[in-house]
Amino acid sequence: MNRSLLTLVSAAALVSGGQAMAGTCKLESTLPGGEWKFVRVYDVDKGTIVLQRAIKAGEAYDVTVSGVRVRVDSKLPGGIKYDTGPILPCVDGNRIKS
Repeated sequence: MNRSLLTLVSAAALVSGGQAMAGTCKLESTLPGGEWKFVRVYDVDKGTIVLQRAIKAGEAYDVTVSGVRVRVDSKLPGGIKYDTGPILPCVDGNRIKS
């Protein structure tokens, strides 16, 4: 196999890999200081929860998803049901405010 063909095949293998398209971002709370909310962050492409926790105003958490789409559902303390959030891009370390 000549060198240029080997390089082409290697590049194609890297591009087609599942983790090559992973997205990363930060989730940040927009509540006033000292207030909490519960969040559930979904990897939209896989349909799985990638982060579930209570988050306080001013805190930020790293999120990594398999593609580039994320959905953040949230509820306030004492709430029974999570409110469904919009689907947002999760790329290049952008900040998602919830």
